[in-house]
Amino acid sequence: MRSFQAKLVYLTVAVLVLLLAAILIAVHVAGDRTMRRSIDDELHVGSRVLDQTLTLRGRQLSIAVRALASDFAFREAVASADRGTIVSALNNHADRVHADAAFLISLDGTVLAGTLGGQYFGRPFPVPSLLSEAAKHGESTAFVSFEGRPYQFVIVPILAPRPIDWVCMGFPIDDRVLNEVRSLTLLDASVWNPAAENPLMVSTLRQQQRTELASQMQQLGPRRSDATATIQLDNDPFQVLLHPLVTGDGSHIQMLLQRSIEEARRPYRKLELQIFALSLLALIGAVIAAIFFARGVSSPLHRLAAEAQQIEKGDYSSGLEFRQKDEIGKLAGAFDKMRKAIAEREEQIWVQATHDSLTGLPNRTLFFDRVAYSIVGAKRNSSLVGMIMMDLDRFKEINDTLGHHFGDQLLIEIGRRLRQTLREADTVARLGGDEFAVMFLADDESRAIDVAQRIGAALVTPFLLGGVSIEVAGSMGIALFPSHAEDAATLMKRADIAMYDAKKNHLQYAIYEPGRDEHSLRRLAILSELRHAIARDELDLHYQPKIDVRTGKAVHAEALVRWKHPVHGHLKPDEFIPLAEQSGNISMITKWVLRKAITHCGEWNASGVELTVAVNLSALDLFDAELPTYISGLLSEVGLPPSKLVLEITESAVMKDPIYALRILRDLKHRGVKLAIDDYGTGYSSLAHLKRLPVDELKIDKSFVLNLRNAATDDIVIVRSTIELGHNMGLRVIAEGVENDEAWQILKRLGCDMAQGYFISKPLPAPEFRAWMAEAQSSGVGQAFQPAPRAAG
Repeated sequence: MRSFQAKLVYLTVAVLVLLLAAILIAVHVAGDRTMRRSIDDELHVGSRVLDQTLTLRGRQLSIAVRALASDFAFREAVASADRGTIVSALNNHADRVHADAAFLISLDGTVLAGTLGGQYFGRPFPVPSLLSEAAKHGESTAFVSFEGRPYQFVIVPILAPRPIDWVCMGFPIDDRVLNEVRSLTLLDASVWNPAAENPLMVSTLRQQQRTELASQMQQLGPRRSDATATIQLDNDPFQVLLHPLVTGDGSHIQMLLQRSIEEARRPYRKLELQIFALSLLALIGAVIAAIFFARGVSSPLHRLAAEAQQIEKGDYSSGLEFRQKDEIGKLAGAFDKMRKAIAEREEQIWVQATHDSLTGLPNRTLFFDRVAYSIVGAKRNSSLVGMIMMDLDRFKEINDTLGHHFGDQLLIEIGRRLRQTLREADTVARLGGDEFAVMFLADDESRAIDVAQRIGAALVTPFLLGGVSIEVAGSMGIALFPSHAEDAATLMKRADIAMYDAKKNHLQYAIYEPGRDEHSLRRLAILSELRHAIARDELDLHYQPKIDVRTGKAVHAEALVRWKHPVHGHLKPDEFIPLAEQSGNISMITKWVLRKAITHCGEWNASGVELTVAVNLSALDLFDAELPTYISGLLSEVGLPPSKLVLEITESAVMKDPIYALRILRDLKHRGVKLAIDDYGTGYSSLAHLKRLPVDELKIDKSFVLNLRNAATDDIVIVRSTIELGHNMGLRVIAEGVENDEAWQILKRLGCDMAQGYFISKPLPAPEFRAWMAEAQSSGVGQAFQPAPRAAG
């Protein structure tokens, strides 16, 4: 019979065993509950980290797309509908910011240009709801399902100054994005669209796990937002959080965050085994150890939860210090590493969003913020804020000749030299391409001029890159607060206008002049409308006769284009032809002029009026390899002999690429077309160049003829020498700019072959010119024309 002591021992042991079992069960239940809460917390924290990552990414992408939309060269290409340049700019910018898709979209929703091989060109934009959203709020950013893949689309307007088009870029949510989320949260992530043909679009899981995930998600069916579910992947339980993304096209794209329950449970199982082992050695010690162990487990978890709440609020400053080396310590260490990684990535994102990746200088966004901040301070201190916008001259030529690597190195060296030249308090920024900006505090305008001169002096010394000496100059525009603008945006715009003036007038720098905004807007409007002028039948040809000085008969007529603008009235060629050359539309205008002039000349010759027509060619026309064939086709179509067409070119146009230009001119000459050197005496005027050109005529520039008087001996000497030179070379010599009878008599005495000018006739529309010719033919030799009153041509 057992003793009471034994019974007591048995009872104590039984009680202790029961107590131990209860403790083990309690520890197991509490650990499982804590583990699942921890998994849920990790999943929800992961979803918030995901949202923050995508939001920050959206802002960065929006800034990148806005940088393209605000780029002056890109807006000019859009305004001039230079599709080749637009597509090139879209491709370049898309590569730079890692976008898969880029579109230029008209205000009515039609794709004007784009990447992806141009397959959407001329078609409606595939996500019209984004355009509606952008029209309401000025821009739009949304997730869409595009071509079976998840994308983040960003749409911003192109302003001039009102929206003229939209630019859109699409950034795929691919493995790179999900792996970034995984590195931040230690959670597997997948993109799920139950309505798609392939519902599981992207995932960080292994291929086998992806197949099982897709199958089990389809079995689960629709779930509410941010709901969790338990599934089996590779025979392991996983907790899954369904986090929906707000889409712009109505697609049901969801982010699935997965956490292995078995992996999370391992530390807790080990703890239970340790407690059970200790309890076998000493039940009482096991109970005590279990109590302290439970406290040791709960305390770090509470601290981890508190740290997670701080991270949720965006506070990454506090850290965790755990001396223990067990799983909890490893978990805390991993959690602290995750905190530091998130903080570092946010810092990197901020740096990338506010600094130029090539030069390390502040970009347009940060520069704008600093200018705005400085203006606020200047208002308090009644001081000046100066800004200089600088565009490098000939940078494209350097880039094309030496390669983009040399171009990048040159930009880096220029940025370094500017930082060394200016004060530490001044801000030097790269706004994009070859455009730099400087912001500084000034007491007066002379300080701004001094800064500009120092910048110019810094660029005087050639840059030595890879053994190549490169000379660079820049055109600078200066604007001051509050003299020229009251806010940062206006100040930047006016500095940009001043920079354009400096470049146009070949100056090192120019200070903004009030009223130039309207000129810039007018210029941009003309650029935008130029490509529609022909379609709207707004262009017109006027003809100015050239008189044979010996017979007094009109033998040639020069075709001069005019633009009957519906708003600005009659525009002279000097105002829109340079813009056409700049925008690439000059070839279109030249071909229109050639067709009209050849058609008119053919009609006149068919009616018995023997006349040769002259057409001016631009420097860019000499690089059109199809031009000779096009002209021959027109002459054949109209039935006009090639000798009845004279093409006028300038020496400076030929010198842009003499070898190629000579090949085009010789082709034209071989086809029977006559060639003339225009404005002789103002360009290179090299006898060596003139001798090589296959020309038939030489036109004396009007600057030598306008003031031709018997008393003006210098002009007479120049004109006589030019006439004698032309005749000695077998060329006919034409004088343009004949304004009075005295000049006419001098030219006649000097043996000039032909003359044109307002003394003979102003440029006339085709019907009026035909009537003038009829009157001139009936008046007889020597009376073929009557002096015409001076009028604006």
